[in-house]
Amino acid sequence: MSPTRSAMIAVLPLMCGLNLELGYYWHLVRGQARLLWNRRPVSNMLANRRLDPGVRERLEFIQEVRRFAEFRIGLSQSRNYTSYIDIGEGPVSWQLTASPRDRIEPVQWTYPVVGRFPYRGYFDLNRAKRDRDRLEAQDFDTLLRPVGAYSTLGWFEDPILSTMLRYRDGDLAELVIHELAHATVWIPGRVSFNESLATFVGEAGALQFMRERHGPDAAVVTDMLDRRSDERTFKRFMRDVAEALQALYGSERSYGEKLKEREIIFEGAKRRFHRLDLKTGVYSRFPRRRLNNAVMMAYRTYHEKVDVFENVYREVGGDLEKAVRIFRECESQADPSRYLEDWLRKNIGRQR
Repeated sequence: MSPTRSAMIAVLPLMCGLNLELGYYWHLVRGQARLLWNRRPVSNMLANRRLDPGVRERLEFIQEVRRFAEFRIGLSQSRNYTSYIDIGEGPVSWQLTASPRDRIEPVQWTYPVVGRFPYRGYFDLNRAKRDRDRLEAQDFDTLLRPVGAYSTLGWFEDPILSTMLRYRDGDLAELVIHELAHATVWIPGRVSFNESLATFVGEAGALQFMRERHGPDAAVVTDMLDRRSDERTFKRFMRDVAEALQALYGSERSYGEKLKEREIIFEGAKRRFHRLDLKTGVYSRFPRRRLNNAVMMAYRTYHEKVDVFENVYREVGGDLEKAVRIFRECESQADPSRYLEDWLRKNIGRQR
């Protein structure tokens, strides 16, 4: 996964844990409070002539991306990314996902206001590891990974984290736009839809931003296009792996047989990976990954519905601001995915 794939919204799972054990809840409150307490206004930092030139360039770049996202593609205006926190080497938090070993289904945690989430957030790595080990002892697959940034969906002003400054320009632009998209459109209980939407808007917005900033033929733009091409290739590849697993899990084989056979599928996928026609090294770590159902779920959360957003974008002539206006309409719909599919059926060929 690209660096921005770890930029997920750990948000209200990090703050609305009223239905969780008290110790877990208070560790989240303390962690979030510590971040809020240590924020520094970006405007004050930029006014300081002694500010490190490299830090200044990164902060100014993020402000440029913010303005683009708000005024060029219509994301909500806010105070997000106008403050800064030095968190050292990071990460800011960790995220735990889990799935049964014989099904590609997420374990769900329910939270007030925002509904159900297929992951749990932590500021304390040891606590996260204890919960991971507890789930694995109950025969679940798990995935515990670092979080580079997250959105609070308007509950707080999202800060720039010091770790974000290390991202490449294209990845940083995508990260910021991804998180601002969450603050623009969020539908409780629809995590896959929300993440897929933000993934699409982040990728399309970052590409448009870098094209306008550097020109359509710039090396950074070419690199981004190559990465997008690899993402599409890898997405098809992972879809084939998931289909093979689903066929196995839906069969009449015993639980033990399914567990043995799935390892054969995983190992075969790692061998086939080397035959993919990839242009970059974005996915080079895949053959070394520990594959399980939680890993499969984590990938699908971000890519499951991207195609429908891309089709809407194409039907409005590649005008991302128009597409965002349509995406905003989903918040008032009982079934946002079906709403977009109906919109496409009614509008094919009419919008351009």
